[in-house]
This record gives sequence, structure tokens and C-alpha cells, in this order.
Amino acid sequence: MGKSIRLHPKHGLNPTVPICFYCQKEKGEVALLGAAYKGEAPMHMVLDLVPCEKCKEKIGDGVILLEKHDREANPTGRFIVLRRESWSRYFNIPTPQKMAYADRETFDMLVKGLP
Repeated sequence: MGKSIRLHPKHGLNPTVPICFYCQKEKGEVALLGAAYKGEAPMHMVLDLVPCEKCKEKIGDGVILLEKHDREANPTGRFIVLRRESWSRYFNIPTPQKMAYADRETFDMLVKGLP
């Protein structure tokens, strides 16, 4: 307790149903956005990059590589999952915990080189 939500002056609790960024399916939750969202919240929306339970199972111990917009860490919507063992084959940097970003050029080169 102790956390409160500021109601939207017109839309009150302003609810939405979060969807998974990866599979685009409902996460089985309801988010109350209140005044944190300008205007009326859409019925469904992506709120974060945390995979749903089904996607977590599919991803397993892999690393999600997200393509990002130029000069921003905002994902474009394209992604691949690499096994940890494969990471060192493609990159000469330490394996990230769960997620990493790549610019469009790097992402395209990597995807074209995959079997």
C-alpha cells in the first residue's frame, strides 16, 4: 500500500489491457493508468518489454536482441532471440543478462547471416 493513482480528470482510472511486445497477445492483466496517460487509454497497449509467461518459456536462457531506431533505445518491433552460446560467435562483447539493442545495419547483417 502507500501508492496511489492520480485519476484522469475525464477518464478516471483510465484502464488498459497490457499486451506482450513479442507475441502481441494479452498478458492477462489490467493496468490502471489514471492521469499518467494523456487522453483516453486504448483498450490494448504495449507497456513494457517484459515478455509474457509463454514468451519467457520460449526465450528460456536466450538473449533478446532488439532492433532500435537510429540514436534512440526505442525498439522498432523487430527482434531475434540468440542462445547464449551463439552470442560470442556474433559479437566480441560480454553476453548481456537478458536483452540488448542493435542498430538497423547491425541487425540486418546479423539476420542475413543466420541459418
